[in-house]
Amino acid sequence: MKDDEMVSENTPLVRPVDFFSKPYRFLLRPSRKLGKSATNAFMNIGGLIQSSQVFAPVEQLLSKAQIITDEQKRQEKNDKMQKLTKIVERSTEVLASATAVFPLDFFPDTVSLDRTKVTITKRSFFWTAEVISIRIEDILNVTTGVGPFFGSLTIASRVMSSVDHFKIDYFWRKDAIRLKHIIQGYVIAHHNNIEISNLSQGEMIETLSALGHDARA
Repeated sequence: MKDDEMVSENTPLVRPVDFFSKPYRFLLRPSRKLGKSATNAFMNIGGLIQSSQVFAPVEQLLSKAQIITDEQKRQEKNDKMQKLTKIVERSTEVLASATAVFPLDFFPDTVSLDRTKVTITKRSFFWTAEVISIRIEDILNVTTGVGPFFGSLTIASRVMSSVDHFKIDYFWRKDAIRLKHIIQGYVIAHHNNIEISNLSQGEMIETLSALGHDARA
């Protein structure tokens, strides 16, 4: 047998194409995987960009900001209203009051003092009354006349009217004296710029009573 015939029968035939195709396929496989991964990632990013969960529209952001601003304004308004309500309630706290004795005064008159004013209610008949309000800063002086059981209170005012003083009779003696001390103490505190507005109701009554207390001869 010839040598060339032995080679053709026992030795496998290697083609040049097979020699170069194996490395090419080896290199191509990871490239395909990488390309597929990149494509999937790109498609996922594109889907997220198109969805409204990643980037909210500008109108939606502005709407949320407007809602927050409106809520803050409503909260500020509520806080102001609460403060105003507290101021009004505090200003109408009654510090002292007295009512004339029935039946000496058949339609009893009333005098009351709050944090801003003195209110005199003079009654002449059923459901009929004259109400006079005098600011603390307009009161010039307070005097009282007392007997064994009863007393009267006279309040002088700077307000220009037909009456510059108001007299209320037939209080109980202790009520007339107490009312005079507190009103007079408030007038003294105001004219001497003594800050008492921050005091509680009880503290204010005690302080004004001490300021308006008469010195014993």
